[in-house]
Amino acid sequence: MKRWQWGIAFIFCAVVWGTTQLPETKTTSFIKRIVYSQDDLTFMRNTLRSISIFEGKKVEVADYPEVREMLSFTAIQPNNQGYVLTYEQAVSLYALQNGIVVFTGFTKETGQTISIFYEDNTTVTYGFIDSFSLLPYTTIAVNELIATKQAGDLYIRIEKDNQVLDLEKTLTWLNEQM
Repeated sequence: MKRWQWGIAFIFCAVVWGTTQLPETKTTSFIKRIVYSQDDLTFMRNTLRSISIFEGKKVEVADYPEVREMLSFTAIQPNNQGYVLTYEQAVSLYALQNGIVVFTGFTKETGQTISIFYEDNTTVTYGFIDSFSLLPYTTIAVNELIATKQAGDLYIRIEKDNQVLDLEKTLTWLNEQM
């Protein structure tokens, strides 16, 4: 390599190193943080609330028949602070409100998992899903496809105002949203 190329590479490395040494702001601190626990998810939710990403974006929800298919489960049982819904046929999961994806990945307890933070301060976590195509920090709109699930078990946990909803409140919330 020529000397000028080495010089540019050195300057580039110095700039990258220098930006990592800057004091963290509210915006950069939540982007650099990785979700390892419920506390991290709560931190991200509160940070998202504080930057008001949903301000002025209210949308009236219409009746979407494909969303209601989520209510067609045949059994429900408690599991790991949430509930496992059993379906006899495939179900598509759609956004129930405007929101932002706060987690996508694989967990030991719920397999392939996705968590959505909705504009009403509710976080819905779906587990044991078969496929999703959204990345973390992706905004979603009402009735946008989130994930798909073949026949079988689907994990769901709903947190509203930092409290996990019990079975009765979970079913009430789902009915109200659909």
